[in-house]
Formats: sequence, structure tokens, C-alpha cells
Amino acid sequence: MESITNIEKIENLLKIGTFMKMFRVNFNGMRLYIQEEPFQYYSGLTGALSACTFRGDQDAKRLDGWRTSMIDSFGHKNTEDYVSMTADFGTLLHMSLVTIKEKGCIVWSEEQDKAQEYFVNAYRAKSIEPDMRTIKKMRFDYCKHVSSLLQFVYDRVQEIYAIEAPCLWETMRICTPIDMVCSCRPTEKGDFKTTTINIKTSSQISAHQLEQIACENYMWNNTYDLQADISAIIRTKDWKDSGTPTYEWKYITKDECIKAAEEAAKRLWLCLNSNSSYFPNPMSKTFVGETKAGEKPEISIKTLEQEWLSTMEEINN
Repeated sequence: MESITNIEKIENLLKIGTFMKMFRVNFNGMRLYIQEEPFQYYSGLTGALSACTFRGDQDAKRLDGWRTSMIDSFGHKNTEDYVSMTADFGTLLHMSLVTIKEKGCIVWSEEQDKAQEYFVNAYRAKSIEPDMRTIKKMRFDYCKHVSSLLQFVYDRVQEIYAIEAPCLWETMRICTPIDMVCSCRPTEKGDFKTTTINIKTSSQISAHQLEQIACENYMWNNTYDLQADISAIIRTKDWKDSGTPTYEWKYITKDECIKAAEEAAKRLWLCLNSNSSYFPNPMSKTFVGETKAGEKPEISIKTLEQEWLSTMEEINN
């Protein structure tokens, strides 16, 4: 069984500027980010914050629409696949921003074909037979969210600098991609400000998400010379079909981000340095060879770096 799976290259989708490039992987059930040269690995921000925070049901992400249809189709046993599919949904939304940036419009016939192909492939990648009834709902829901993004860009955005560009929190060993970095108006008639933006499709904006965007802004400003004065969440909404696309928007200032990130750092540091933490020394263990009755089994132990080099060698050959 492979220890490293689901390898994704994370870089600015606009292919411009001097931004970092990382790899996002699953290693023995952990989602990690890997820097190739020199080799280094990082936790994801969302996972790190979740690991050090007590979270109740009030802010839990709700499954609705096509997500409910997926559960109806396959049952609750594939919950991890549903969570993964919501991530795929978000990735496709980010790709639509590239189209909006480059073309200034959305051709719906092309966008719907692209979405359908993407969702069908996402099903098959998880060894699940595509459910066309659910995919049709996903495609329509996706187009509504893209419409909200298109309206937001029209209303507030002057220039988009990066989409999914990664940034680091070196002391906390954390990496995260920023959904969008742009020049936009924090208020309808305000001045344009460089802003880190997190795109959400959940049913509400929670306190946990506001802490997340504060940390994202803090990380971005400690990674790049392009400083962001504002951090924000845009929540694309299920607006009425007969109306103008709408969205929810919340932002916090750079000073507020610094304060919130410094508070979060206290919890993160304690978790990172706990004696029971697996993160500082991730490894894989495998039984090898042949063991006769009464003999001591041989167990092969490989570090994450050894597994990564071995995996890359297999891919390149």
C-alpha cells in the first residue's frame, strides 16, 4: 500500500509572478504540504487550527443540495468521499476565477461542460460510479456560485494578482494556499486595497472561518513583499434564479489579523510541541520479509522524506 497518495501541485493558477510552488499530499491519513528543494513539509492551516480548537455543532458545515443527494445515493459510509468532493467543488470554483480574470466573462455552455467532466472524473477517481442525477445538481449549483463570483469581481475587484498561491508560517510549520489575492474595495465605495480572500460555499460565515482568514493574511504578509491590508471571506450564495447573483462579504484589517494570528499561535505552538504529536516526525512502518514462528518480525521504517523520494522516483521512471 502506498504511503503517499493524492499528490497535487499547488501554485498560482494564473501562472504569473514569483510565487511559491508546493505539493499537497496525503501521508498515512494526514494532509501535508511538501517543498521539494530543500525538502521540508508543513501541515495545512485548516487542519492545524481544527486540531487545537474545541468546535461545537453550531458552526459545523451543513450538507445540502447535491451533498444531500450524494448521501441519498451512496449512504453515509462514504462520508470521506463527500468531504473530498466538496474540496473538488472548491477547486473548480477557483479555476472559474482564472476564466473570469482572462476573459472577463463566462460562456455557460463551456463552463457547464467543463464542470460535468470534472465532477464525473472526481467520482471515478474515488472509485464511485457517477450519479448523473446528483452531478446535474452539482453542475447547476456550481454555475450559481460562479455567477456570484462574477458579480463580486464586477462590483469590487480592480485586479487579480494570484489564485491558489501558497504561503508559509515557518515557525508553526504550516502552509496554505490563498484562494485569491486581489485589489478590491472592502466597502461598496471604499478605496481599492490589496486583499487576501477566502471563498466559501458553506451556509454561513463562522468565527472559526474569521480566525482562518486572519491567519491567512498574516502568513501571506510574512511570505511575500506584496502586502495585503485586508483579509476577507466571500460566501457565494444560492440566490433566487430570477434575481441578480448575490454574495455575503466580511473583512478584517491587517492589524486585526495580526492580533488574531498571534492568539492562535499560542494554541498552535503548544500542539506542535506536544510529546504526543505525530507531526514532528511522520513515518511509515511496514512488515517485510518472512517471519517464522518464534522469530522477531522485521519492520521497515521510512521517514516522510524517504517515502517522498521513493514515490517521485517511481513517478519519474
